[in-house]
Amino acid sequence: MKKKCLVFGLAAFALISSSAYADADVTQLDANVAATKKAAPKEGWQGSVSLGYLATTGNTNTRSLNGQALTGYKSGPWQDLLSLQALQSSQNGATTAENYDLNGQSDYSFTDTDYVFGMADYLRDTFSGYQRRTSEILGYGRRLLATDTQQLDLEFGAGARQTRNTNDTSDNGLVEMLAANYLWKFAEKSNFSENLSVVHGTDSTFTQSVTALTTNLAGDFALSVSYTVKHNSTVLPGFKNTDTITAVSLVYTF
Repeated sequence: MKKKCLVFGLAAFALISSSAYADADVTQLDANVAATKKAAPKEGWQGSVSLGYLATTGNTNTRSLNGQALTGYKSGPWQDLLSLQALQSSQNGATTAENYDLNGQSDYSFTDTDYVFGMADYLRDTFSGYQRRTSEILGYGRRLLATDTQQLDLEFGAGARQTRNTNDTSDNGLVEMLAANYLWKFAEKSNFSENLSVVHGTDSTFTQSVTALTTNLAGDFALSVSYTVKHNSTVLPGFKNTDTITAVSLVYTF
């Protein structure tokens, strides 16, 4: 089998409105949105784009593409962050996975360690049974650990979720969310991150873990390796409860 593998930078666009929280280095804004959402560092705006691509030819023809655009803006006690993630895979010309996730969050810090937030999320993943799923959550966050190399945030929130399934059924209801974001900067331009979130609703409980390792290559470019596990307690017939994603991406930070 002949195999070609290519990882390169994504020319992508993401726009965000006003504000920000947190105080890490701009190199923390890497391919892993979930664990770096609190790492928009300086006054003003910053962001990153990333892309990973894998193709095989020969006995099997496969293609996998994952991309992400992330941007944040900080102004005093306010922080806004907007992220767009996309994943698409195909085998022998047939699409086997397609996922789009748009997430926006605004934080207002009222002490050095405490903040309130509002979050909205849109997901389209027909291969997991969702025509669309939207969530709106308000909550409270606290920074439990803040050093030059490590930070740990814990968030709790509540809100609503609206789901339109691929079988044309709908599920709407209230949800509660618990999330933890850990970031370890173990070298000047390299970091390890872990994010764990649980969203519980009347129809199902959704759990997600994102583990990522990012290291600088040269200048504003870095290499990120991430592993994502998604578990849904209740799925439509014919769908699996757990999905995993392993991604290798080249990241450009600006």
